[in-house]
Amino acid sequence: MNKSHLYRLSLLILTMLISACDSQKQTTQNLLPGKDERQVRPAKLKAVGMSQSDTYLNYPATITSTELNDLSFEVSGVVKELLVVEAQQVNKGDILAKLDSRDLFAQLNSAQAQYDNTNNDLERALRLIKEDAISKSELDERRSKRDVNKASLETAQKALQDTNLIAPYSGNVAEIYISKQQAVTSGETAIKILGNGTMEASINLPASIIAIALEEHSKKDEAYLIFSFAPELKVPVNYKEATLYADSASQTYQITFTFSAPENLNILPGMNATIWFKNPNTAKNNLSNLSIPLASIAVDGEQTYVWVVNKDTMEVSKRNITIEDGVGENLHVSSGLKLGETIVISGVSSLSAGMKVRPWSK
Repeated sequence: MNKSHLYRLSLLILTMLISACDSQKQTTQNLLPGKDERQVRPAKLKAVGMSQSDTYLNYPATITSTELNDLSFEVSGVVKELLVVEAQQVNKGDILAKLDSRDLFAQLNSAQAQYDNTNNDLERALRLIKEDAISKSELDERRSKRDVNKASLETAQKALQDTNLIAPYSGNVAEIYISKQQAVTSGETAIKILGNGTMEASINLPASIIAIALEEHSKKDEAYLIFSFAPELKVPVNYKEATLYADSASQTYQITFTFSAPENLNILPGMNATIWFKNPNTAKNNLSNLSIPLASIAVDGEQTYVWVVNKDTMEVSKRNITIEDGVGENLHVSSGLKLGETIVISGVSSLSAGMKVRPWSK
């Protein structure tokens, strides 16, 4: 076979292969969906937001109560009755414990008798003075004795009342320090009671934060508290006060917030929690600190870009952005994006301008 025949044979084979490919391509196209449907791709989407680590600070907090008080008897004596146990719920006015009151009861009877005698003498003197039967000085003396014995009677009455230890508000018995038949002195802590009122949470802040936070707290920026045993629950807190002198050991300043305990949780003093509040430095400098996932960022030469989704048409468009230096799964955007815009965060290399996407779901 000469070269001319060989060339014609090769050309014939090539033509047949091209025809076969065109036929296969046409068949394949007939089996595919329409052009519009072919461009709708499932994609992972994300609304551009601020990084919580930048917009919020968090510090460990210690819980206390505005109604946690040590109760004590105002008179000395021996405990006759102990009417509560620890953790028991009590109401305002309930008697928690009683002292032996026999001696005080005897003193009250004596004081009552002395008062009655001097009061009767005064009443007789008031009748006699009308008849000029006694002098005015005698009347004044009897009135003075009556007043002294009245004061003694009131003191005895109060002393007898003070043998009862009474709940000043509704709450729970936190701790009991006394027992029956125990001798106690006035002012000695007998029972600690925890009320149902407002709770407090205290944190310690360094000077770099407190200097700005003291200026910013009046703006009532959002702050909340999270307990480790209920991490999904954000409990709102309100700024109460700040100490203006630093702790000698840690060189930090104590900040106190108030909050209402959730009804479904038994919050007690001494529990640990974490308080989150807006970073005053971020608010002061008006920084956006927009944060996007590393996987959403693409590079074309020296230009960095993301694919932004039009929420109305669900079409993507390329948007050049400026990324701040940093490491991690999320990077900060200093320009090119706005808070709330939606971007594609996976498979960005397979997208093209005008392509439609839909939210990807498992």
